[in-house]
Amino acid sequence: MDTIKVSEIMSRKLVTAREDETLAEVGVKMLESKVSSVVITSDDKVEGIVTEKDYVKFFTLRVSPDEKVRSYMTRNVITVKEDVSLNTAKNIMVSNRIRHLPVVDEKGRAVGMVTARDIIESVETLI
Repeated sequence: MDTIKVSEIMSRKLVTAREDETLAEVGVKMLESKVSSVVITSDDKVEGIVTEKDYVKFFTLRVSPDEKVRSYMTRNVITVKEDVSLNTAKNIMVSNRIRHLPVVDEKGRAVGMVTARDIIESVETLI
């Protein structure tokens, strides 16, 4: 796993939204794109993330779907660069207890996503 780079397994189907979009709008993007997270960006830079797990919490707390995502997104998102090894990405995800890891290029622009599922599937192909 040290020789495989994140760029080799990441999904380039990155779904993004703006901070001023509503939770309903972002939720629709997530459903229509069949992804488990949406990255909140500004000028292609990662500003936050919202996951399906967050939406369970929003529903349970009866948060209005008309609220802006900026108030509920996770900020200070952990990201990795495209050339990071799969093993390093796995370690970052395990130590931070996260399942979604946005991938950025050398200029810090969001270019992809690595999920726990992506890592598991890549390990399965190595076995």
